[in-house]
Amino acid sequence: MNPKPSQVYVLRIWYEPSPEGEVWRASLSQGEECHYFAEPSALTAFLQQEIGETKTEAEP
Repeated sequence: MNPKPSQVYVLRIWYEPSPEGEVWRASLSQGEECHYFAEPSALTAFLQQEIGETKTEAEP
């Protein structure tokens, strides 16, 4: 597996009101591109995809 060159991201995390109470939200920007996430698991899945890592590759 060839690693990708280094990447720079800007991560923003905030609380947002919802009917269930306050919840975490996140955005991840890279240049002009911005992605929004409603759950932490979606953010980590995106980052794993970006670096080319899957759960099975990360496990021993």
